[in-house]
Amino acid sequence: MDRPPQGEIKTYITMKRISTLLCMLLCLTALYAQRADNYPPTKNAQVKLSETNLPIVFIDVDGKMILREERITAKIKIIDNGTGKTNYADLAAHPDQKVDYEGYISLKYRGNSSFNSSDKKPYGFKTIAKPLEEGGKKVKVSLLGLGKDNDWALLAPFSDKSMIRDVLTFELGRPYFDWVPSSRHVEVVVDGKYYGIYILTERPGKGKNRLNLHDPGEDGGDLTGDWRVEIDRDDEDHYYRSKYHPYGRYGTVDNTKYITYQYDDPEYEDFADLPAGTEKAIQKSIDDMEDCFAGDNYKDPVNGYRKYIDVTSFIDYMLSTEFTFNVDGYRLSSHMYKYSETRAKNEGLDSRWKCTLWDFNIALGNADYYKGSRTDLWQYDMNSRETDNQLVPFWWKRLIDDPAYQTDLKARWAQYREGQYADNRIEAKIDSLATLLTSGGAMERNEAAWGMFGRYVWPNAYVGYSFNDEISYLKRWIKNRLTFMDKKLLPQEKTDIRPVTVASGYNADVVVEALPSSNHADNAGDGADNTFYSAGLKASGGLPTDGVVNAPSGANFQLGDYAASNALVIKTGEGGDLIFSAPITTSQLYILATSGDGSSDLTATPLYSDGSQGEGVALTVADWSVKSLSGEEAISGLSRINKRTDTYSQSLDFCLFDHAIGADKSRKLRGVRLTSTRGGRALVMGVAYKVVQTVGIDSPATGEVKAVGYYTPNGVRIARPGSGITIVKYSDGSVKKIVAGHNRNN
Repeated sequence: MDRPPQGEIKTYITMKRISTLLCMLLCLTALYAQRADNYPPTKNAQVKLSETNLPIVFIDVDGKMILREERITAKIKIIDNGTGKTNYADLAAHPDQKVDYEGYISLKYRGNSSFNSSDKKPYGFKTIAKPLEEGGKKVKVSLLGLGKDNDWALLAPFSDKSMIRDVLTFELGRPYFDWVPSSRHVEVVVDGKYYGIYILTERPGKGKNRLNLHDPGEDGGDLTGDWRVEIDRDDEDHYYRSKYHPYGRYGTVDNTKYITYQYDDPEYEDFADLPAGTEKAIQKSIDDMEDCFAGDNYKDPVNGYRKYIDVTSFIDYMLSTEFTFNVDGYRLSSHMYKYSETRAKNEGLDSRWKCTLWDFNIALGNADYYKGSRTDLWQYDMNSRETDNQLVPFWWKRLIDDPAYQTDLKARWAQYREGQYADNRIEAKIDSLATLLTSGGAMERNEAAWGMFGRYVWPNAYVGYSFNDEISYLKRWIKNRLTFMDKKLLPQEKTDIRPVTVASGYNADVVVEALPSSNHADNAGDGADNTFYSAGLKASGGLPTDGVVNAPSGANFQLGDYAASNALVIKTGEGGDLIFSAPITTSQLYILATSGDGSSDLTATPLYSDGSQGEGVALTVADWSVKSLSGEEAISGLSRINKRTDTYSQSLDFCLFDHAIGADKSRKLRGVRLTSTRGGRALVMGVAYKVVQTVGIDSPATGEVKAVGYYTPNGVRIARPGSGITIVKYSDGSVKKIVAGHNRNN
């Protein structure tokens, strides 16, 4: 054999070393995914649990190492003496406690980012009749009152320091979905060591107490269902890659990115035991839906997308995702399922694709990437802002481009806000969950063990120094998010939004009211030579001579004196306070602004008369030049003048924009602080406030309220009301119990 040239030998040796190094790194990564000590608490592994108001979950692995990929045999015992009763960790001293369940489980770690970026590791487990080593057949059981199944998770809230984001989202969405996971907060002990607060939860699955899916072909050989897929990464050995690509940054198809569907129920390994063609049938169900969305006639009410998806289910998923501004929403951990046409016909079900909920621990303002802390953006539009390997599937944009879908979406949000998502109900649910975690000392013990507060844990956008601090942030974030969504989705109320007189804070004159321009404006909108001018100088493209701006939002602004400083001009890293001539009381403040030389990211912080300040709210102020108007600009059709040459631009594409932020109406507001965090040259030119008054929200007409589902008292969906008690779910999200000819409110 000929000896290769010396350079090739060196290349071969280098490549071999690289391959060896990669193998070593992979081995180290695999080892890092599991540790012999099973990741005990990092602050204090000696915290003792004596008694608690939460159920106690004892897991016994007998000193074995818990693994990431493979399951091990463990034992579980759950103590739950009932609501309002104390549960004791010393089982010998309290032998008469109620054992909710005791038996074998197959245990492993679960999660992606929730595992890799968290000191506290989440678990997945299946209940089994005997050890894995003896066959370990799965057995369906009820845990803590949840429906019988064999597939369970113990979520380990760590980056979510409120510890309630998942549960809160599930509970708010429950009346509107056919099924969402039910969960219970618990305290966990592993091999006698205290591990803190976990969430014992159901997982999306095929069981009759979950999504209630049959095996494909079970109903007369029909291979149009039942199955569940998950839109996620292409990190499984087998998955289906859509033949379509998502939209990219500029609204055009990005052919370098893909939409991936993972097989969940059935899993790929199950196909060998199912009718031939099952995998192809699942792919065809996906293709049929996507082909329709990609077609020119996709909006057709009969043969368009409504033929393939349960529109209300998709709307409910969208509203839950947008309310939480989940940065993973639509593109990761997004579950879709459908029943076969034969089964749907026989049982009175819907054979179209439906959605359910899962994974919200980094939602609700808890992500410092992809603008996850913002309250004024849409997650469905993420592709226009961010670049990621997993983008939002193209059909969500197609849905939002359909006026009929938007009408349905807005009507559904009105129902949400009058129902489960009403301000007082959201706050009551948060307070109830927070009290549950604090009243028996569970939060205090968890903090003693893990030390979460006062430090950054990926991907926190906010670092609170106590549990109360984290809960307060969550409430403030939700308040601002609701303000944004109400403004966009609800009919505008008859509001009185009045101008605020700014006494101090303007630092620049950016409006030319007479020539020569250089004598009548000391600053330029773009930082160079171009700025606004008054209509008194030239009617076309000029700002109103009286300085009054009436925005489509209903906000009324009074611009500053054109002959004096009339704007707060700030660049990245700069800021300033606009102080009002008199304190005001309001629940909503409006900021009139624009940005030269590119868009600007600002933080607006309410300043109160008692010396305190509110939570900063992030705003994106668009560039002042807008070629395609949205109709929501505060004022458009403006032009600009060159201060140096006194020449007018021929373009009438320039605009001002208004942004709403929440305020505490129980305190007097003396001003607002504006800080630029990124971008161009921001010009803040006016402030307005909503006059406090009691006005109800009128829901738009939504048609007749209809029954949309029937369930047994255990939550199993049935085709029609049965004998005895039947749970009826209605299209407006309400639920009733009916008893053989009678009905009563639940």
